Amino acid sequence: MSIEVSTEELAANTARLLGADGKPGVVDYLKAVFDTVASGSIGEPLLHRVLNAERSDPLAAARARGRRFAVEDYRSPDNLALLDARDYAGRNERTINEQRQKGELYALLQPGKERGFRYPKWQFDADPVRLTAVLGPFASAKANCWVIHSFMRSKREELDGHSPAEVILHPHAELGPVLDLAKQEVSGEQGA
Repeated sequence: MSIEVSTEELAANTARLLGADGKPGVVDYLKAVFDTVASGSIGEPLLHRVLNAERSDPLAAARARGRRFAVEDYRSPDNLALLDARDYAGRNERTINEQRQKGELYALLQPGKERGFRYPKWQFDADPVRLTAVLGPFASAKANCWVIHSFMRSKREELDGHSPAEVILHPHAELGPVLDLAKQEVSGEQGA
């Protein structure tokens, strides 16, 4: 009995076994190696094949940078595992999970993973009504957690050089401009 596995799956599994699945370019490199071996053209320089693979997908480097950023940011001490979030916020795990599911909090998840949420610490210091109002458009659009996180942390001219998170945390700051930016973000009009 033979099991068909694509070279991409083999590369991803090998990278995971080596503990290198979050490192940029590893899966692409291993896929090129496995493709070379499978094709029998081992005489062709491997580096040339890897470079050609990157040229055929000009966004590969950008995706790799994005994955690297996500993995590094995910591990930041400012992003709390559920038990740490529970202790910091003084809420039980069930409540935190329910708030995430309702769009009252957001949590980060490593690309390609389904477990291991990390909660950005700042949101537990925010007024829940203000935070939920800004998260609303993202929750309705079922936005990716990294889109939300990038939005919350990016300083904006429209907010006098502050990030949406900073405005949310300031109890007397006008929330309207942040809500407008959130709606624009989910409708794809950021910068329009």
